[in-house]
Amino acid sequence: MPDRPVLAVGDAELGELRTRLAGTRWPAPWPVTGWAAGTDPGELRRLVAHWASGYDWRAHEAAINALPHHFADIAGTPVHYLRFDGEAPDALPIILTNGWPSSFLELIGLAQRLATPSEHGGSAADSFTVIVPSLPGFAFSPQRPSLTDPVQTHELWHLLMHEELGFSRYAAHDGDLGAGITSRLAEAHPDALAGIHLMAVASPVAYDEGSLTAPERPTSARWRPGRRRRARTSTSRAPGRSPWPTAWPTRPPGCSPGSSRSTARGATAAGTCPRGSATTSC
Repeated sequence: MPDRPVLAVGDAELGELRTRLAGTRWPAPWPVTGWAAGTDPGELRRLVAHWASGYDWRAHEAAINALPHHFADIAGTPVHYLRFDGEAPDALPIILTNGWPSSFLELIGLAQRLATPSEHGGSAADSFTVIVPSLPGFAFSPQRPSLTDPVQTHELWHLLMHEELGFSRYAAHDGDLGAGITSRLAEAHPDALAGIHLMAVASPVAYDEGSLTAPERPTSARWRPGRRRRARTSTSRAPGRSPWPTAWPTRPPGCSPGSSRSTARGATAAGTCPRGSATTSC
C-alpha cells in the first residue's frame, strides 16, 4: 500500500475548475427541443451546475484513496493495481481490465462482490482474489514512452499475476479494449488461464485455416480483411488517457447467453449474461 494518498488535488485547482464551469459560454438555442439535435441544453446546464457547485470532490477523493492500491515495476513499466483478497483461503485469482474510455474505478463494485460474496448474498466459498490493474496511460499507470515496447500489455498482466504476485493459475474478465488484452493473454499463456470471460470478442493473432469447417470457410473469407484491420486497432497497448467513469457496473463474469458456463471450481452452471458476452475455458 502507498504511504501517501494517490490523489491530492489542491484547492486552487478545484477553484479554477469551478470558475471555468461557471463561465461556460452557452451556444444560441437550436430550433429544436430536447435531444433532437444533440445533448439536451437543459440537461447539460443541470450537469454543469452540479459539477460547479453540487459535486463533492473531496468525498470521492477520500473514497478513491481508501481503495487497496498497490504499485509494481513490471519489466521496467510502472503498473498500478488494486488487490481485493478473497474471503476463502483457496480463492481463485482473477484479473479484471477496464475498457476505453474508462478506468479501474468502473470495476470496483464487481471486484468487491467477487472478493466478498458473503456480504452480497453469496457464499464465501465462491470468492475470488481480485486484481484490478490500471492500463498504461490510464489513471495511475503512466503512459508508456513508446508504441514499440516489446512487452505488450497482456504480457505485463501475466508478469504481474505470475511473477509479481505468485499466482500459478488465474482467470480473467474484460470488455471493450480489455477484451482484446485478455484474448491475447489467453492465446499466449493458455496453461496459466483457468478461464476467460469476454464482453467483446477479439480476432486471434493467427489460426489454421485448415481447421475451419466447410460452413465456416466462406464466412472467414468475407471477414478476413476486417479482421486484420481490427487486429491492428485492438492492440494490447493502451497509450491514452481516460476520464473517470460515472458509474461502477457490476456484471458478474463467467456466463454466456442461454448456455452453460465454467465456474472457478471446474463445474458448470446455467447462466445468462448481457448480450455480447462470451465465456471461454482455456
